[in-house]
Amino acid sequence: MDSDTKESVQADPSVLSKSIFLLQRLLNDIWTSPINLVLTVLIVCLLVKLLLVKRKPASDSSKKRVLAQLPKMPKIDLTVQQLRGYNGIESNGRILTAIYGDIFDVSQRSDLYGLGGSYSLFAGRDATRALSKMQLDPSLFSNEYDDLLDLTDKERATARSWHEDFREKYDVVGRLLKPGEKPNVYPSEETVVDGGGYNLNNKKRE
Repeated sequence: MDSDTKESVQADPSVLSKSIFLLQRLLNDIWTSPINLVLTVLIVCLLVKLLLVKRKPASDSSKKRVLAQLPKMPKIDLTVQQLRGYNGIESNGRILTAIYGDIFDVSQRSDLYGLGGSYSLFAGRDATRALSKMQLDPSLFSNEYDDLLDLTDKERATARSWHEDFREKYDVVGRLLKPGEKPNVYPSEETVVDGGGYNLNNKKRE
């Protein structure tokens, strides 16, 4: 073994001991000082948060790419029964909900209105009564046309406020038909609507 190698081997224990000493001193300073301990905890929490934030955009962008695949929906009037088909599951991701007669396309927020979302009860349903009462109760979503005649003035005002809010955020794609009411024929729209399986004559696709 030459002299340089011997000196290197002899130096290593010294460097290692100094590193251990500095580490012990750092840990001791942190542990014995409340301020240093709090700062260390905060730094660790910030680092963990930064790591989580860096991972989140990837999933969000992936979700946006999936939503972007849905084309703009041609306007179509639907009955309550036909609206049920646009629940995001049976309609290729298309989610519609109705408020005060207007049908809104809320597909862009499948995280809220899709399966498992906070407002999944709205998917494919008339949400007017539930919004008027500010309650997410399944019993407030009727399988038949709801004329809303028993709502109080305050409840109507609440529902109309929600209606305006939805108009600012989502596209109106049609009207909810009353029993016996004929659908409008909207110009410059494709005959077949994707997802729900209904054409402009409201006949189910064979």
